[in-house]
Amino acid sequence: MKNSTNISEIFYSIQGEGSFIGMPAVFVRFCECNLRCPFCDTKYALNCSNPMTEIEIFKQVESFRCKNIIFTGGEPALRDNFIAHFIKKYPQFRYFIETNGTIFLQNSASLLDHIVVSPKMFALNLDVLKKYKELKAEFKFVVDENFDEELKLIDLLNLTDVVFQPIWLNDTPQSYIEKTKRIIEKVKKLSINVRIIPQLHKILYKEEKGV
Repeated sequence: MKNSTNISEIFYSIQGEGSFIGMPAVFVRFCECNLRCPFCDTKYALNCSNPMTEIEIFKQVESFRCKNIIFTGGEPALRDNFIAHFIKKYPQFRYFIETNGTIFLQNSASLLDHIVVSPKMFALNLDVLKKYKELKAEFKFVVDENFDEELKLIDLLNLTDVVFQPIWLNDTPQSYIEKTKRIIEKVKKLSINVRIIPQLHKILYKEEKGV
């Protein structure tokens, strides 16, 4: 089907992660990913099949009357060509993307308003990460209480501003708060600029979809 792609879900909510936390946005979640992270919270999007045309996607996005669109996944960089085409055809929106940083958005990077790169320490592509750094992408690290490897990568890439997002792993709201507090205490001893932004969507909705 021409100009179509597999979409897991499209929904209207607020951004629950990163520096734009709290921003109203329409999330367009693509199917498929090139990684299999053990802590993935959207496993339902890894192998789904739900083809939608660009017009169907546009009509659904437009119905929410929100100008912010966040491409996520899965791994949206696998749909680089489709994303570039969509942005050019519908320039009336502000476009954001969340990527694992293993694939460079060759066609759409320059068209996006904001790029969030969330490197996975078991699957790093340094050449790609360096390209995203040159584009002044936001680097967001999902961290547990031991983040030594993340600090080594931050030093290697010479990053001066990063976001740490405490990971939610079978947590309760209270255990997650306590974990986040311990991470804050460790970060306070660092000399780099780290913003700690909890996973708000997890605190509010846990594993619920489409929120």
